[in-house]
Amino acid sequence: MFKYINKSIVAMAVVGGLMAAVMAAPVVKSTSPAATDGFEPNLKSTKKVVHPPYAMAKAEKDCSFCHTEKDGKSGALKMDTPELCNQCHEAKDTKKFVHGPVAAGACTACHNPHESDNMKLLRFPNINQLCTSCHMDKGDFLKNTKHIHPPVQDQCINCHDAHTENFKFQLKADGNKDLCLMCHVEKKEHLASVTHKHGALDRPKKCLECHNPHGSNTPKMLIKETSKDLCLSCHNDTLTQQGSKLVDMDKHLKDNPDHHGPILWGDCAACHNPHGSDNLRMLKKPFPESFYSSFDEKNYICFECHEPAKIMDANTTTATNFRNGSKNMHFVHVDKEKGRTCRACHDFHGTKEYPHHLRTKTTFGAINFPIRYIETPTGGSCAPACHARRHYDREKPIMNLK
Repeated sequence: MFKYINKSIVAMAVVGGLMAAVMAAPVVKSTSPAATDGFEPNLKSTKKVVHPPYAMAKAEKDCSFCHTEKDGKSGALKMDTPELCNQCHEAKDTKKFVHGPVAAGACTACHNPHESDNMKLLRFPNINQLCTSCHMDKGDFLKNTKHIHPPVQDQCINCHDAHTENFKFQLKADGNKDLCLMCHVEKKEHLASVTHKHGALDRPKKCLECHNPHGSNTPKMLIKETSKDLCLSCHNDTLTQQGSKLVDMDKHLKDNPDHHGPILWGDCAACHNPHGSDNLRMLKKPFPESFYSSFDEKNYICFECHEPAKIMDANTTTATNFRNGSKNMHFVHVDKEKGRTCRACHDFHGTKEYPHHLRTKTTFGAINFPIRYIETPTGGSCAPACHARRHYDREKPIMNLK
């Protein structure tokens, strides 16, 4: 009994001393192929890391702390893992979701029970190499994917617990949203304050509706090639958002193939904030909601791309083709206290019948009336419900009598 107690005391002292040495050991970079296989070698130790019971066994030439003779064979474990490991270490399977090797009691699948060149007695010099030695599909993914999520590139345990957690895949929080917001604090604050939130964030997969948490070949880890493709994977039906109906945008774009620039570029996010904003339809900048509005250039997201002179110059020969001689007809219609907004005449996603993204019909209150636009080589005319047919010509100004 005295000998056993003495060994236990010695073991505890060795454990304490060696663990302190392990924790204090600086991290160095290895240039060996095994350590630099696409990952950051952040666990390589400056000296051999020795498991305290093994150090004690070597010092006393007595391995009986862990091993015993069993069935005529020497070197058998005194008990199976993880029970043997749990004689010194706290159990690692105490939460709802347990990592496979832990559940199988295979501690030595990841840790060398005697000594290692790596911190924590790991079998590889960094976490990602260790993980992908089993999760080989993820290893191929990390090597062949263009945009890798930075915490993933750093080490898997930024998001996953290697042993056990209360969330699926041993994630440190709910992986659909809460885990993301632990790092993306600016998004958490943004979503808490904006008045128009993206409905996708209330769908079952939340952030994962749009993003691959490990990475993708598309910037921002999007799960589709372009933001347009991604948006249309949901906006391919009539949706209701904050009490209003949203058009089936996939059908609208197919029916109206003359697409606005951002649509041609596949970049819905050029105009919309995909998480949410304080503007109608999650636009990045304001845009008037009604047919009439007092003109203010700061109230139009359009001017992120289009020159304000198109509206604001009363006379021009270059800023716009919508002019009667040099008289800017955009200025006449828009730049006033009760100005017609861009939406009165233009569809900002796509059109079919008329050029310049002009609507076939426009809505004024409860009235849905046709614009009846006719284009000519040097101008055109329209006859909406607002007025009788009026003409304009860039080369030979026309006097409209009505």
